[in-house]
Amino acid sequence: MSGKEDLYWNSFLPMFFDRVGTIMRKNMTKIVEEYGLNSGHAIYLIALNLKNGQTLMELSRFLDLDPANTNRVIKVLREGGFVYDDRKKQESKKYRVYLTEQGWELSTKIMNDVVDLTNSYFEKVPHENILIMRNTLIAILKNMDPDIETYMKSKYANPYFTYLTTVPLDDDYPVVPRRLQTINNKKKKTE
Repeated sequence: MSGKEDLYWNSFLPMFFDRVGTIMRKNMTKIVEEYGLNSGHAIYLIALNLKNGQTLMELSRFLDLDPANTNRVIKVLREGGFVYDDRKKQESKKYRVYLTEQGWELSTKIMNDVVDLTNSYFEKVPHENILIMRNTLIAILKNMDPDIETYMKSKYANPYFTYLTTVPLDDDYPVVPRRLQTINNKKKKTE
């Protein structure tokens, strides 16, 4: 690339990532809006589907999000009947948050729908390009945030970002995570 193309592309890149993120969040919100939720709520449901029974601090660390935001989101999810906690007393400060049956169903729906959306985003993109892109994006994140590696390997948080490095080795790798395949297979057997 010439210097001028580099200047344009490099200047545009933050807006490009913001646009991609905005579209993905809007699409995720469409999945949950009938429940009175948005994409911000959906990611917490996904997080609990992946790792149920977390404290508010663990959940905040897992998603690398602000604890105050986690408190607000969990309150909404609790009021909606999607999560519950194991508090013995209402004033207890330390407790774990779990998905209700309704929460499990919705979080599984979100994950399945997001997989379908993501597959549509990558339609007609060769598999090897997707793998290169994943590795490139992880490398970019590591360059942007030198502490991400320490965070990803934290024995205490086991954060969401640790899943980023799970890159498929070949074309036989299923796009749908194993947990969702199991849920889908159970559904098919009961139908």
